[in-house]
Amino acid sequence: MARVYVARVGMVRVGRHYTLSLRDLAAEAASKAVEGVDGVDYIVASSALQYLQSGQLDLAGYIAGYLGLRGVGVLSVEAGEASGLAALKAAYSLVASGDASRVLVVGADKLTDYVSSRVYRDLQGLYDTEVEAVYNIGHAAHAAIQARLYMEEYGVSRETLSYWPVMMHSHAKSNPYAMLRFAVDPRSVASAMPVADPLTLMDSFPLGDGAAAVLLVAGDDSMSGEAIAELVGVESSTGPYAFGHGDDPLRVPALEAAASRAFERLGSRPDVVEVVDTFTIKGILSLEAMGLAPRGRAAEMVAEGAFTIGGPGPLVNPSGGCKARGHPVGATGVYQAAEVALQLSGGFPG
Repeated sequence: MARVYVARVGMVRVGRHYTLSLRDLAAEAASKAVEGVDGVDYIVASSALQYLQSGQLDLAGYIAGYLGLRGVGVLSVEAGEASGLAALKAAYSLVASGDASRVLVVGADKLTDYVSSRVYRDLQGLYDTEVEAVYNIGHAAHAAIQARLYMEEYGVSRETLSYWPVMMHSHAKSNPYAMLRFAVDPRSVASAMPVADPLTLMDSFPLGDGAAAVLLVAGDDSMSGEAIAELVGVESSTGPYAFGHGDDPLRVPALEAAASRAFERLGSRPDVVEVVDTFTIKGILSLEAMGLAPRGRAAEMVAEGAFTIGGPGPLVNPSGGCKARGHPVGATGVYQAAEVALQLSGGFPG
């Protein structure tokens, strides 16, 4: 198998890009990633909501056309919030297998072209549409149930949970691609408008548009001085298909399995991690699922200064995460790959 490297990346600042289409955003990110590159073999595109909102199919093909590329292979990927990861996995497999030597991964989604009620209705499709989505309990309510259970099970206060958004906003201030680049304090988090008790608006991700791109190339040891980072593997796993079907609502078995395999492949624990934290409790539970904090201890560790710049433990979400960078759903995984690659090379933020 060929070794796979991240050669270049491109990102658009997450925000409310009312005057730009999804293709405009995708083209801007992609152009940065392929500037000066003599063509690509494949484009793999990811989007979670584009197909529901605009009805556009074959997104990768239209991105290729929009970029003026001809004769390239295309593949469009949708896997809900994991769409960016799925696209990265497909691209990695193409390069590692020798089927392609240069593959461009582009993730893009727009969440501000429609009223919020329409967007949240579309986001319900991330749940089982024959079970959970029918009852419309909503993402915030699920997260609130987990947060309440976590607080009761481990004796964690509302104030302690508030330090996750504080850390995310602190990190995002240095990220030029983040949507919310301002500081918050624990009091403002806890006293913000409630969305689902005990969670407030400051525990939730903002709705925004975005696009990110990563160029993967085949190489060998000689690439170490030219590429941004080596991609040693992409792991994924599935878990209970509905919230009430798991054995423990405070565990994320799919992430436990995928992280275990990824760390085994890596051969060590990571120095920097990007996790999906659509709500505060999701980030906390992700750290525990990955074994980066004991169960019931992640929130307190964050409050004590762990996982931040200069703190103990791996650096977590230097981008600001979904909480402050923003969460353009189908593009988030590609943002994370680009951000971590730049972090490892010393080029992030910047």
